[in-house]
Amino acid sequence: MNKQKSFAGSDELDFRQVLEAVPDAVIVVDLDFNVRWANAAFSTLTGVPLSRAVGKKCYDVFPGKLCGTPGCPLNRIQEQMAPLCYEEDKQCGYGRSAPGLITAVPYRTAGGKLAGMVEIVHDMTPLYESREKYRKAMGGVIQAMSLAIEKRDPNTAGHQRRVTKLCRRIARELGFSWERTEGLRMAAAIHDLGKIFIPQAILNRSGELAEHERAIIQNHPKAAYEVLKDIDFPWPLAETIYQHHERMDGSGYPRGIKGESILLEARILGVADVVDAMSYFRPYRPAVGIQAALEEISKGRGIKYDPDVVDACVRVIKEGKMDLALVEEKADSGLKQ
Repeated sequence: MNKQKSFAGSDELDFRQVLEAVPDAVIVVDLDFNVRWANAAFSTLTGVPLSRAVGKKCYDVFPGKLCGTPGCPLNRIQEQMAPLCYEEDKQCGYGRSAPGLITAVPYRTAGGKLAGMVEIVHDMTPLYESREKYRKAMGGVIQAMSLAIEKRDPNTAGHQRRVTKLCRRIARELGFSWERTEGLRMAAAIHDLGKIFIPQAILNRSGELAEHERAIIQNHPKAAYEVLKDIDFPWPLAETIYQHHERMDGSGYPRGIKGESILLEARILGVADVVDAMSYFRPYRPAVGIQAALEEISKGRGIKYDPDVVDACVRVIKEGKMDLALVEEKADSGLKQ
C-alpha cells in the first residue's frame, strides 16, 4: 500500500500517474516543510528512497544553499503567492550535488487555501557535462592558436601567457565572475592572432619602423577580428581582441573608438598588454622594466587607460600577486641583448 499522503483530492490517482510519467523530479512540500509526496524520478535524481523522503523535512532530504534563508522558495511563495524559477545546486545522496533548474509553484486545498508548494527539478548535469567538454575542446583550440602565434613571432614568446595571467588577476580584483574571467582569459591567450599575417621581415625589424610598416602592424587587431568574428563563442572574444589597442581618449587603433564604447574586457587587456610589452625586450626597443611600465599606465590613468583597471593592475603587481622577480629578470636579460 502506498503510504504517501494525498494532495490532490478525488483526482489523486490521475495526478500521480501524470507526475510519475514526468522525467523531471517532482516533490510536494507542505507549509511545515514536510515532504508529502515525490515521484520516482526524484528518488532516481537524489539517490534517496521514497520511504526515507516522505514525512521528512525537505531541507534534510534535498538541501540547497537557499535552505534556511529568506530566499527559500517556500518562504517566497508564501510572500508572493506566485511561481518561481531558479537555478541551484542541490545536495543529493552519496555526497554528490546536482545542478538543477527548479520551478516552484504553490499548491492549494480544494477551498483555495495555500497548502504548500510543488517543486519540479530538471537535472542540468548532462548539460553541464556537455558544456564542460565543449569548453575543454575550445580551450585546446585556443591553446593551439596561441602556440601558432608564438611560433610565428618568437620574439614575443611567452607574452600572451603572461598577459593572460595578468588579465585574470586584474579581473579578479575588479570582481569579475568566473565565467566572465574565463572569456577574458581566452581573448588574452590569442590577442595577437592577427600578427600571423604580418611579414616576418617587419616582425623581426630592429630599430624604428617605417610609417607603412607601422600601419601594417596596427592592422593586426582587425585581422584577428576577421578570423574570429563568425565563430559563435559564448564571450565577445573577437570584439575584445579588435579593441585591445583602443584608448579611452580615442587615440588608439584601429578604429579610434573611446570611453565606454570600449569593452571593459578590452580595457583590461589593453593595460595588461602595455605593462608586459614594456617589461620585455622587443627587436625595435629594449625592455624598460616593470616600474617604468607602471609609471606609463599611471600617467595615462583616466586619459588613455581606464582608471579602475589601472588601479587594479597596480595593486596586483605591488601587492605581490604577480611574480615580479621573473618579470624583472626577463626585463634585465632583454636589456643585455
